[in-house]
Amino acid sequence: MKKPDNIDNYNKLNICYLHSIEKNIYSYTLNEDFLTISFCNVDFKKYKTINVFLKNIKTRELLKCNSYINKSNLIINLKELNYLCTDYEFSIIVFLDGNKNSDLIYPKFSYKSDQGRAIISNSNSSNLKWYLRVLENGKLRLSTIYLFSNCDSRYDNQVIM
Repeated sequence: MKKPDNIDNYNKLNICYLHSIEKNIYSYTLNEDFLTISFCNVDFKKYKTINVFLKNIKTRELLKCNSYINKSNLIINLKELNYLCTDYEFSIIVFLDGNKNSDLIYPKFSYKSDQGRAIISNSNSSNLKWYLRVLENGKLRLSTIYLFSNCDSRYDNQVIM
């Protein structure tokens, strides 16, 4: 095959680009096995597929989550992943696939008052709790806490500051 005269234009036409961006969120809730994230400026209607992944901070392994859109909220079903998240922390990655391009979005909470905050919420499994924390830079980290049989229920749906 003959090499094109202008290789840059050839590559631009034939390579699928992924834009990796941080997008601000204005709210999040963690209730049982569902994490709801509300983005500030994301129009989900212009994308044909939306996939959510949890990325293991240490091993870089990706776990795919079931998710759906309700109005402008991204709702992530964590039920199938609860036992997989006990040893490590995970960041949240949203893959949006449109007709012309694809984007990787990393949710970031922009309000200073909630940075450094953590939420512990019940899971549908009796011996697990979800743990969500907001780092100082606004990024979200998610994991589960395994409760042993002699633990009491002092930590049900608590917010930690």
